Amino acid sequence: MGKPFRIGVVAQRLDGEYYGKVLASILKAVHSRNGQLIAVEIADDDLETASTERPVSFQLADAWILIMPTAGDALLQRFGQSGKPVVCVGFPPPGDEYAVLVDGRGGMKKAVLHLLDHGHRRIAFVGQREQYDLYERYIGYVEALAERGIPVDPELVRSASDNLFEGGMKAVEGLLLEGIDFTAIAAGTDLNAIGAIGALRKGGLSVPGDVSVTGFDDISQSAIHIPPLTTLRQSFDQLGERAVGKAFELLEYGATPFRVDYVPVAFVPRSSCGCVQNFEVNREELVRTRQSLSDLRTTIHQVTNSYFRMTNGLIQGIKSESIHIASLYWDSSHWGCLALWETDAGGGRSLVVRQTFSRRGEPVPREGERCALEQFPPAEWLPPSAGPGKDELVIVHPIRSELQEWGYLVMVGPFSPANHYAASDMSRQSCLILAVTLEREKLWGRIRSMAEKLEVVSRTTNDGIWDWDLGTNRIEWNLGMDKVLSRSSAKLTDKPISFLRLIHPSDSVKVREALAPPYPEGRPLQLEFRIRGQEGNDIWLYMAGDIIRNDEGRAVRMIGSVTDITEKKAAEAEIMRLAYHDALTGLPNRLLFRERLKEAIVQAKKAGGKLFVLMIDLDRFKIINDTLGHQAGDRLLCKVAATLQATLGAKDTISRLGGDEFIVLLPRAKALEDVRRITELMLKQLEQPFMLAGQELYVSASIGTSMYPDQAGDADTLVKYADMAMYQAKANGGSGMRVYTPDLGTQNAERFEMEKGLHKALEREQFRLVFQPQIALGTGAVYGAEALVRWESEDRVIPPCEFIPLAEDTGLVVPIGLWVLRQACAEARRWADAGMAELVVSVNLSAQQLETNDFPATVRKVLEETGVAPNRLCLEITEYSAVQNLDRCIKLLKELTDIGVIIAIDDFGTGQSPLVLLKRFPVQTIKIDPSFVRDMSEDSGGEAIVRAVIAMSHSLGLTVTAEGVETEEQLEILHRMECDRIQGYYTGRPMASDAFVAYYRGVASGVSSWES
Repeated sequence: MGKPFRIGVVAQRLDGEYYGKVLASILKAVHSRNGQLIAVEIADDDLETASTERPVSFQLADAWILIMPTAGDALLQRFGQSGKPVVCVGFPPPGDEYAVLVDGRGGMKKAVLHLLDHGHRRIAFVGQREQYDLYERYIGYVEALAERGIPVDPELVRSASDNLFEGGMKAVEGLLLEGIDFTAIAAGTDLNAIGAIGALRKGGLSVPGDVSVTGFDDISQSAIHIPPLTTLRQSFDQLGERAVGKAFELLEYGATPFRVDYVPVAFVPRSSCGCVQNFEVNREELVRTRQSLSDLRTTIHQVTNSYFRMTNGLIQGIKSESIHIASLYWDSSHWGCLALWETDAGGGRSLVVRQTFSRRGEPVPREGERCALEQFPPAEWLPPSAGPGKDELVIVHPIRSELQEWGYLVMVGPFSPANHYAASDMSRQSCLILAVTLEREKLWGRIRSMAEKLEVVSRTTNDGIWDWDLGTNRIEWNLGMDKVLSRSSAKLTDKPISFLRLIHPSDSVKVREALAPPYPEGRPLQLEFRIRGQEGNDIWLYMAGDIIRNDEGRAVRMIGSVTDITEKKAAEAEIMRLAYHDALTGLPNRLLFRERLKEAIVQAKKAGGKLFVLMIDLDRFKIINDTLGHQAGDRLLCKVAATLQATLGAKDTISRLGGDEFIVLLPRAKALEDVRRITELMLKQLEQPFMLAGQELYVSASIGTSMYPDQAGDADTLVKYADMAMYQAKANGGSGMRVYTPDLGTQNAERFEMEKGLHKALEREQFRLVFQPQIALGTGAVYGAEALVRWESEDRVIPPCEFIPLAEDTGLVVPIGLWVLRQACAEARRWADAGMAELVVSVNLSAQQLETNDFPATVRKVLEETGVAPNRLCLEITEYSAVQNLDRCIKLLKELTDIGVIIAIDDFGTGQSPLVLLKRFPVQTIKIDPSFVRDMSEDSGGEAIVRAVIAMSHSLGLTVTAEGVETEEQLEILHRMECDRIQGYYTGRPMASDAFVAYYRGVASGVSSWES
């Protein structure tokens, strides 16, 4: 007795003439060696499964025998990596495996040569050449013809659809239909041959009188067929013995030089080839034939019984929700275990035992036990009757359907001899019934779950559910209807009229029409309507439903739901409000303003009256957004909106168009004077500081006005003209109102052209600097000069008052300001190189330049590039810019003074900031606005303001420069006030750099004097 090895077999089927006999011989050889056999059947006729990648029982078997190519590439690779011996039966090894093959080529060659010896030359071949062993038989056919010098005629080579009767019959029917001349047929299998004989008889031909036929396999029917079939007999006992012997040899001794072993076939001549059969057969042949007949009768009886038992199992499966594997047909199997795929809490999948049976009372695994696929079924689960050397077979079969792979079934029992003769193993059909039952159980489980959920929903939902029997005109309501009608005093009965009476009179007709026949198919009921609440308020309901029809298509029931949508309707009203109002300020939006303006125009036209449109845009609002952030900007917009709205009447409309732009409709204003009064009030209110996050913010606005019908007769034009007037007000410095005039269209066109030119001015080098001298009043010496930019366009010189506001609106003021800074410092360096190192150059900064976080770094870089000492550069910022974002401005100016740059407050006195704020600014110089200097000689109030500014500045340690000095009288007054420096036409107009150098040298040498 050999070592008790466990051999695994993978086959498409375990029954039939081929698979059944091969498996029987393997089982016999394994048991003779005291081994144990586990057979994995993978075929599924419905799912067309021919091979597997699943490593089921992989760890259980010591070696594997593959009957035909049943293992996929991944599984073969796993076999190779494991080192377990693999022997292929019936097909060549795909890799380093061993193989036992039938000599189909040599056998077929014998049969064809026999036909040639009978004098046949037109011999047809019929077989499924796509299959390896059938192709080998075809090659034997070709070699036999070649040996006799006969070429292969392609018309005589016919591929069969299968290896069975039908494949052979259809192939020969094709030959006959096409009128192909042939006198003999060499069939790839006996069943193909028998099918071919049937086709020949059907076509009026006799065998072997008209056509000779040979088969291959020597199945049981061959000897008793009429005529008896000439065939080739392969020894299944040798096939199984050699495969098992090689597996055990590899297990015991390791690899051997042998790779492929061919089992010879024997030629069996009978009547179908034309040979005269000797009816005095030997006793052995007679016994074999009688045994075959007996086995066939037994097989037919077992097949009949199997179908009866399988039908009973199918009936049981249909009658109950679930089915137990013990009630299905499993041939002679007496022990079974069903394990299904399940996922554990950690996401891992394994096989879990769900059903077992044992007809002999042997142990079975406990339900719920888990097992990995590679170890299924564990040896300790199997009954003792399946142990090594026992005459029983362990069969593993996948349970799968189109829906999913469910798991595996393992069965234990003796191998039935009936399986040698026909594919009669009904256990595969039982597996299919089991898979379908599991699928049905899952679907039923879903249905139950859905029904339970619907029941819960029906009990707990706020919707009312109703079921109206159209035949009896009675309606059922669920408890949800009480919730829906809780705010109504109504009580429902099973009569529909009890509900219809609740409906609002305005909606009653449409509801009754919707519920009345006829009921067109494909048009479900959907409508909204109102019922009266207890307090007289309306309750909005949404009703949905559909018709249930009988087999004749007649409407018999209507089922639906009722939902309280009162809150939804309120939300829709709110959505409509939001659609016509600005989300930030709550003011009417552009859409609502346009509708009101159109309506006001119609009313004004009927009454012969006027109306006015105001376009309002906040000045330099972008600075606040960029410095304080958009959230602060939004809060400021809300405050501004409230301030503007407070200045208007109840009939007036103010709307936010977007950003910092507002528009106002004044339908009751009678004349332009009324409009001026309103806009003056708006501007005055906006002058007051707005408190935001502990800071005082100042805003101003530019307002444009248009008038109906004097200037335009439609809404779009009125808005357009107001917009043009607003832009003109902004171009004039902002903080004012401008009325539309026809010439604004021309001015706007000029502004557009100027903006286009401004974009290209830097690129075309159209800017130049001029310098206005600054004089130290105490010594008369030249202190420095202020750099002023000029734009020399292609057609004219454009003054700063025209292009600087435009540059600020377009954002071009930042690159222009950087150019001015670089050029001014470059000139200051040239002055220093010319011996005028003590001069200070002053450069004006825009508010937008102060917004950039890297501006101090930019200044530092320019000073380093030009080589100018920081204390030779003075940066001037306006009082307005300084107080817009006080904390940020102080921080930035501190960074600049740390560099060493001089800071000056320009146009001082024009803003609203108190003088004491100067203590917080890191500045060195105050520049008094020219308007105060002009007023000194005209009224004493102006002189008092200048004196106060100078005195206060000096008390803070600041120097003072007076701008706009144009007369000697102004000079003398400032001298008496001890003003530090002066700047203006009296001491020198703006001039080119070279002219300024000459000016400086003339003053310094005494050759000339600014006083002259």
